[in-house]
Amino acid sequence: MTNVQNIAAEPIRDSGKKDVTIFKVPIGKLGLLSSLLMGGACGFIVFFATFFLAIIGMMIYDAATGTSMLNLDISYRYVAAPVGILAMAVSLTYLLTVWVRRKISGAE
Repeated sequence: MTNVQNIAAEPIRDSGKKDVTIFKVPIGKLGLLSSLLMGGACGFIVFFATFFLAIIGMMIYDAATGTSMLNLDISYRYVAAPVGILAMAVSLTYLLTVWVRRKISGAE
């Protein structure tokens, strides 16, 4: 009896269909607005993480060289902004491509 309950609790998967997932998040089932929001969020997260690392790197550089050129404009204008824009462009391109493929194939 316990064996039947364990089998019934597992989801049934069709081996013919492959869902697009990233870290078990079903990316292939996102709509247009969700794809745009996820792409924008990815860009912002990468921007802020890179901004933090650029500030830490500049502090280490200033401490190692004995200079005092810690300027936050450098860290976000020349490091974090280009990396964040690139990450947003790549993620939006990927997510919108998955969305368009799903629309064209009629897998709604």
